[in-house]
Amino acid sequence: MATDLLANWYAVYGIQHSGFFALPGLRRLTAFTLLALARGLFVRSRLSRSLSTV
Repeated sequence: MATDLLANWYAVYGIQHSGFFALPGLRRLTAFTLLALARGLFVRSRLSRSLSTV
């Protein structure tokens, strides 16, 4: 239990005390999230437009 708490604290400390550009995984996750949101909005607008013509 103590090692779990220390590991979690270390991870949180590492994320808080490093820059966004120093973490390539965080950059990839952010890019994927933005891509998924943009694509979802695009598909949703296309679907609602095609359903309204039916």
